[in-house]
Amino acid sequence: MNALKRIIQKHGGKLTLIFLTIGFIYYLYGVNPKYQGYAPDQPIPFSHKIHAGEVGIDCRFCHYSVEKSEHAGVPDLNTCMKCHSQIAGDSPDIQFLRKSFEAGIPIRWNKVHDLPDHAHFSHKAHIARGFDCQTCHGPIEDMDKVEVASEFNMGWCVNCHRQYTEEEKPAGNNNAIGITTCGTCHY
Repeated sequence: MNALKRIIQKHGGKLTLIFLTIGFIYYLYGVNPKYQGYAPDQPIPFSHKIHAGEVGIDCRFCHYSVEKSEHAGVPDLNTCMKCHSQIAGDSPDIQFLRKSFEAGIPIRWNKVHDLPDHAHFSHKAHIARGFDCQTCHGPIEDMDKVEVASEFNMGWCVNCHRQYTEEEKPAGNNNAIGITTCGTCHY
């Protein structure tokens, strides 16, 4: 017992550091910021299945900043009212939407896809590279209620970056950019 006590006293800090490092690496590669299947309720039940699927509205109509910004953007009521000033006026949800629009009160949508603050994701860069929304968000056009369809953890992102680094020459004149380096997402 004394020998174990001496080993712990002498090497306890090192062992603790090793276990913390293993735990941190597991956290980075194995823990999802929002779990697959996460689908929060929204103030108005919005169906991407109807809008993007059945009606065929392009994602960029509502998420108009997706090609210009890091963030895809959540549509404001002006975007909704482009159609819903004329369409589906008898729906209680659309009546609520119209009243909110007339009162100038924005709808507070609940965030579905949420990365940790230390990870940066640019929709602009991925769209410019030719990725479809479905690559990360799954079959969004089939979802009545949006849910997290992919793992959205560091390991998942790094594997995708590795796959497209190996399969393709980077788009444009960015051959010098290492898309698997830490600074690509952590800046």
